[in-house]
Amino acid sequence: MKPGKIARMPFLRHCLSLSVCLAFCGPLAWAADAPASKDMQIVQRIDDVLVGVDAVSLEILGRRHVAGTYFLINLRRPSPVAGYADFVADCQGPLRIATLSSTLPSGSLQPEPPPLLPRRATALDLESLSFAPVHMLDGTWLVAEFACRSSSQPGAARRIARQLREKGGPPDMQSVYCDLQADGSNETRRGVEVRFSAQDDAVAVNHQWLSSGFVSDTEVVFGSGAQWIVDRQARHARLLGGSGKLLFEGKCDSRAP
Repeated sequence: MKPGKIARMPFLRHCLSLSVCLAFCGPLAWAADAPASKDMQIVQRIDDVLVGVDAVSLEILGRRHVAGTYFLINLRRPSPVAGYADFVADCQGPLRIATLSSTLPSGSLQPEPPPLLPRRATALDLESLSFAPVHMLDGTWLVAEFACRSSSQPGAARRIARQLREKGGPPDMQSVYCDLQADGSNETRRGVEVRFSAQDDAVAVNHQWLSSGFVSDTEVVFGSGAQWIVDRQARHARLLGGSGKLLFEGKCDSRAP
């Protein structure tokens, strides 16, 4: 393959096979491990959307850039695939990413995109690309990090993807472990991991990133309708109803159970 080209691999069949699994396995499959094949790796879940990278598409371009394709799968409607984007990651210094083409508007996780477009080899002019900072809640941070790390370790792609799903994120990531209750349930789950980044204003609960989450100087907040408020000093977690009524209070700890 010539330098400066991006290989548009026919990965739709792999995405469709994953969609079939998700349709039957449902979100509970995520708790054990994200389904994947050697050709694609799931690196993140944001609400009910999985973010994956076509590992076969990754191509090193010079000393600092990697080109590839990432895709989105909506768990509520696994088929057809929600969309994809061809990208180039800048791996030197703070991670950055440039989108070459996409079936989704920038930053969108909506499940109603146009059909997947025909994929052809396209010459790349790196000097003309517009690179932007990466973020957790649009999927670009872990996409770029996976591309940069796994392109030099292709045999470790599955391990790297799992590491990113479980522990990936900005360098200021912190964790607290709290007693929480699932939506609509009175059953208390002990020691649920709440991860957060003040730098990127992003929150994940049990490896699921939440668009409802945000971080203040003293608290981590997430949830729609009823809202969880977690003390950053790992003292307690409170669940408040729409009227501000305290519905539940659980203990937190900075140490994993």
